[in-house]
Amino acid sequence: MKNSNNHLLFALLLTPFLNSFAHGQIQPDPARYEASIERFENADFISPPSKNAILLVGSSSIGFWNDDAPADLAPLNIIPRGFGGSVMNDLLHYYERVILKYAPRAIVLYEGDNDLAWGLSPATILNQLVSLIANLDRDLPETRLYLLDIKPSIARSHLWVLAEEVNNGFAEIAKTDSNIFHINMSKFLLDENGDIRKDIYLPDDLHLNDAGYDIWAEVIKAALTLHEADFSSELIGTRFYNQTKQLISDCVELINDPENRKYTLGFLLTSSGLQLSDFDSRSRDSNCRDTLEVIFTKDGAVQQATFSSSTLYIHKGEGPYSLNAEHHSNRLPISQTGGSFVFDSIEAVLIK
Repeated sequence: MKNSNNHLLFALLLTPFLNSFAHGQIQPDPARYEASIERFENADFISPPSKNAILLVGSSSIGFWNDDAPADLAPLNIIPRGFGGSVMNDLLHYYERVILKYAPRAIVLYEGDNDLAWGLSPATILNQLVSLIANLDRDLPETRLYLLDIKPSIARSHLWVLAEEVNNGFAEIAKTDSNIFHINMSKFLLDENGDIRKDIYLPDDLHLNDAGYDIWAEVIKAALTLHEADFSSELIGTRFYNQTKQLISDCVELINDPENRKYTLGFLLTSSGLQLSDFDSRSRDSNCRDTLEVIFTKDGAVQQATFSSSTLYIHKGEGPYSLNAEHHSNRLPISQTGGSFVFDSIEAVLIK
């Protein structure tokens, strides 16, 4: 972590709210998870996890995913350590045994859901998160932290206003540190009207079913593909996430660039085509297999851009595909697309 002074400032800003809500709040006893932590430790003894992996930690939304997450996020190296029903304070209590011992290069964290159900305030949750980040600042300063939104659910719809308050707090904390990322999971679990989707939950109306976890996995993998590519020895490759309508290319070479720069690109699939949504520099030199060729007008504006890949994989589908997508200012000027570059001429062919 970085910018710990900003985290401290954020905590100080929360203090008045924390004090106003503190009365009557009861933290559940972390000892209720001693057996779960011991099971993790026994598993580590039998099969020690590798260092420099990505740690998944948090409550049952992670715990229900423990078995499937390594395959869903492959080829990334994953350590799944979700334990159902946990709250943010449990992570603080078991910090050394469930976080620090793994020395992860990145952490994907899901907490806050059960905290609200216990009657804990948003301010308490965010203040405890700041305490956890302070531990990471001290012990694992280079570790990246991915904060998952509290997900909407039918069973806890009465808590959604408070959940949104926590999610907004997660987003604000992420702005204070270049190593903290907020994953806006909730928007992918709502329908077009902003209502909770009933088709992606188990009969308990709280936990995700297989269709829900398809979305969950794609959103997380898209974020990790985009931000972890520079730090991965694994070849993540170009991926299209059909549930979230996202395409991520983790290593793109800019054609005819005298500085030979590399980039990570993200696209959203819209009714008009592939809309460029992320364009980030990639610091690590790599043998990129995707290309972006840009042709400029005399005044320096983009006239035409062509993205090409021969390694496009569709999540839970076959592949690879070869893909060519083209943007041309004459067909779809950015003045008509809200300033976004839309690649509206798309050709994809399955490579046999």
